Amino acid sequence: MKNIETLIELQKIDSRIFKINEEIKNKPREISALESSFSARSASLKAAEDEFKHAQLEHKSLELELQSKEQAADKQKSQLGQVKSNKEYSALQLEIGKMKADNSLLEEKIIELLEKMDGLKQKVASEKEKFLLEEKKFKEEKNEIEIALKSLREQSDSLRVQRKVIVDAGIKPEVLALYERILENRGELAIVPVRDDACSGCYLSMRPQVVNELRLGKLLTCENCSRILYVENNE
Repeated sequence: MKNIETLIELQKIDSRIFKINEEIKNKPREISALESSFSARSASLKAAEDEFKHAQLEHKSLELELQSKEQAADKQKSQLGQVKSNKEYSALQLEIGKMKADNSLLEEKIIELLEKMDGLKQKVASEKEKFLLEEKKFKEEKNEIEIALKSLREQSDSLRVQRKVIVDAGIKPEVLALYERILENRGELAIVPVRDDACSGCYLSMRPQVVNELRLGKLLTCENCSRILYVENNE
């Protein structure tokens, strides 16, 4: 019976270790989810900044284009006094008029772009504000998870020390080997009680002879799930 009692105590420890390890496994996933959300917010800010920078470059390009065309128009105007015929004068005036019209369209385009840039500037400011709030939240939540993870690891280490004490207190090596092999294959539970003449691990009904042998302290495993069986005192 001592082996069974020791295994029951051992499983209490192992069950807690199992649950803690499952929590430990989930923590990196939680951090990854936070990083993914924060990365999306960062990408949104960058997209807004890139759009604003692109508009700035376009504005600069249009300004240079307008400046160049205005200089060309001024040059054409300066040539009006040098023409010698009405035909040349009319042609030059027509060309100057066309250049003025083009420049007027270009000016309208620049004004529209400036209005767009005002909107983009506000968008960048809004996205930056959201980013800073998200960054603060991200750092706080990540720190909380890391603290929780450290605590879980400390608990796991402490339980492993307790486990070693139980093992060192005395348990047959072959019994321990059987228990650990089942634990590895079955996960959280390697030893389960018989309740209402059935294995509480897989609910397979037990023959009366098996139940009697268990009451006498014999070490038996379930024919179906291979878990170690025992009968509780109140059974």
